[in-house]
Amino acid sequence: CRRAIMPEIEEVEEEPVPGSAEDLERFYKKCGCSEEDALTAKELDWGWKFLGKEDGAALAHVITTNKKCITLQLYVNELFPEAGIQVAKALAVNKVLKTIDLQQAQIGPEGGKYIAEALKKHPALMNLKLHYNHLGPEGTAFIAAALKKNKKLTNLNLGDNGIMKEGVQALADMLTVNTCLMRLDLSKNAGLTSGTGSPETTAIITKAAEAHEKLRQGGGKKPAPRNL
Repeated sequence: CRRAIMPEIEEVEEEPVPGSAEDLERFYKKCGCSEEDALTAKELDWGWKFLGKEDGAALAHVITTNKKCITLQLYVNELFPEAGIQVAKALAVNKVLKTIDLQQAQIGPEGGKYIAEALKKHPALMNLKLHYNHLGPEGTAFIAAALKKNKKLTNLNLGDNGIMKEGVQALADMLTVNTCLMRLDLSKNAGLTSGTGSPETTAIITKAAEAHEKLRQGGGKKPAPRNL
């Protein structure tokens, strides 16, 4: 009789549990740094490290555990909303970061919502780069609302986020009450720049920026430069 031929079953390597020791070991290797450096360095440059959705838990661990880091560079890593939300939640409990660069992280409106919540709580963050994150008018509105009460952030990059007229209006409303923001980058935004904006939309943000400068000058501070 013939012997049955058993099909070969390819073993699939299981992904480590997010946030586990194995997951963190994988993450540190991916970033090209040791655990000690990740948890004690004052500056971490992890731009262009091909980080993704799978790295959210590890990033959150670093942000909540490192008590010394003041600058975290995460530019050009496609975190998407999944990891972006984890980063934002960790940022909300962090007390020391002054600069975080999330350019091209593609966190979307949902990620923007959680970044906004972090801005309501973070006591030290001064520089936030969110260029090209698909925030749209919804995500922009969340951030604008948070900045009506935030008293620390001075530099915000919202370039290339498709903020449209609704997002422009939300930012304009914020600028009439915020007294801390010194630089707001809105370059390459659909609905405002790159030949897609209307004179009406441009007038809305220009008028708000002028009111913002007067408000800050009234507080004894230098005029806020515009980058629209």
